[in-house]
Amino acid sequence: MRLRRLLGLARGFFVLFLVAAFLTAFHQWTYTNVPLFTQYLIRHLLEQPGIGDATVIVNPVNLPSFVMDYLARGTSVLNVVIRIAMGLLILQLFRFTLRFFEMSLRGFLHERLGEKLRIRLYRHIQDLPYEFHNKADSGDLIQRVTSDIETTSNFLTGRMLDIVFLMATLVFGAYQLYLINPIMVWVSLAIVPLVAISSTIYFVKIDKIFKAIEEMESDMMTVIQENLSGARVVRAFANEQYEIEKMEGKNKVYTKELIRANKIVAIYWGVMDFVGIAQYLVIIVIGVHFVQQGEMDAAAVVASLMLVGMLIWPIRGLGRIINDFGKALVASDRINEILDKVGEYEHDGSQTPDIKGKIEFKNVSFKFSDTDQHLLTSVNFSIDAGQTVAIIGRTGSGKSTIINLLLRMYDYQDGDILIDGIPLKDIKKKHIRQQIGVVLQDPFLYSKTVYENIAIAQKDADQERVRRAAVIAALEKDIKTFKQGYETIVGEKGTTLSGGQKQRVAIARVLVADKPILIFDDALSAVDTKTDMMIRNALADKESKQTTIIITHRITTAKEADQIIVIENGSIAAIGTHAVLSKQPGLYQKLWSIQGKLEQEFQAMLKAGEHHA
Repeated sequence: MRLRRLLGLARGFFVLFLVAAFLTAFHQWTYTNVPLFTQYLIRHLLEQPGIGDATVIVNPVNLPSFVMDYLARGTSVLNVVIRIAMGLLILQLFRFTLRFFEMSLRGFLHERLGEKLRIRLYRHIQDLPYEFHNKADSGDLIQRVTSDIETTSNFLTGRMLDIVFLMATLVFGAYQLYLINPIMVWVSLAIVPLVAISSTIYFVKIDKIFKAIEEMESDMMTVIQENLSGARVVRAFANEQYEIEKMEGKNKVYTKELIRANKIVAIYWGVMDFVGIAQYLVIIVIGVHFVQQGEMDAAAVVASLMLVGMLIWPIRGLGRIINDFGKALVASDRINEILDKVGEYEHDGSQTPDIKGKIEFKNVSFKFSDTDQHLLTSVNFSIDAGQTVAIIGRTGSGKSTIINLLLRMYDYQDGDILIDGIPLKDIKKKHIRQQIGVVLQDPFLYSKTVYENIAIAQKDADQERVRRAAVIAALEKDIKTFKQGYETIVGEKGTTLSGGQKQRVAIARVLVADKPILIFDDALSAVDTKTDMMIRNALADKESKQTTIIITHRITTAKEADQIIVIENGSIAAIGTHAVLSKQPGLYQKLWSIQGKLEQEFQAMLKAGEHHA
């Protein structure tokens, strides 16, 4: 089952593999003829007067008839030697040509298969549900897309053809040796059962170890990735030593297991080398015995030893093949584990309506797959197209979950969500996401220029459109202070920008796309109150009116909304305007009583400062 699934990863390359296998086998057949030239040369020398007994010729030379005819035309020893040299040269040139095409095809297969598997796995990871990505370790996924793919493609295009090489060598080499002396064949092949049994035991042992090594390497990669991503946090808490010790611990366990595996590999190879050399010595003894008995001549013995060498040493390679087979099985299991996961588009809608922006939640309930407790219970509200709505609630009350449901990152279990009167589950996921612009509290920026980060959502946007979006996002003044302006390179994840600048770049990026629905998930938390107000006023003054949902803890941001939704414990606690909710007992009134006084004091300070100036 595991082998079939491993081979299944090479689907689409079967014909090319057959061609490569044929070239490999044919190449080995030509190679088994090389010792026969040596046999012919020694035979010819032994036939010369005064050198050997010309009557002792019991083992024929099995070269092709046209080659034998060519060599037989030699009129002298020197002429025969020259003909043998020319024959070998032509054979080796032919073998070199075969080898060139064989290795070129192997390289092509390896690179194309690796490319296909990387793209296939990467695309599938992209299509996996949001819930999977929330739980997955990025370091582990990186290892699967890189080293696991490399291990698998190496075996499928390298070691699989090495098996063909081994089988061809055994078949053609044994055939040539059989024609010289059948007993030599059985002695040479006697090692095969021993190698097969020892290799099976070795494989069972090493497979478990390699699986453990893969998991340990994955853990180590995760530690490295997390440390690099959280470098600022590590330094902020002066936690470098702890991270180093954590890495050293993972590395020590990984190294210890590798050393253990290497010891087993060393023992296996040592035993195989000893058996191979012992067998070679046995063949020499048998050859000498047959010469003494007159059943073989010296030329046949020399050719036999060369052929036996061709049989013994490739059999040793079976250990390497088994070794890599164990690694490939573990790697392919990890690849197939991801490919077996159902993508989120397996269950998708079919409609692609023209979205205006009206949103309705009707008795919507939701819970995560790993719990029986509902995070949202019977949520009901309605947002008209073009309205600005603020959602207020304590941390963990379900505000962001509402947005994730709207984006179909998760699917609700009960009730329904309607977009312009159409059930959300009937709309294609990619389509609805293309109609919604989302700005997160901690936006992700690419290591590109400021301009590219803004225009990334609408690659055909012109410069004026990008500049206008930057103005609305209150980012234009900051950009003018940058030495290279819009061409300033933003560090990985936007590390060269402040939190507020990153949020405003993300806002500008969404505005460039000009989507009918805008969502700000606490996206103004890193900007000051004045900038917050500037952005909201600019959005309100836009010619095109989008449906805007603002999730915030800042009452001053929420109070300007057309409608405010208050969530408590996964349910709608209140809906209304600031004027209504600020006078109505509840969470909003409590927050306003605290933040409202702070705002009044802040406004009074500003006025006092302006009057003094």
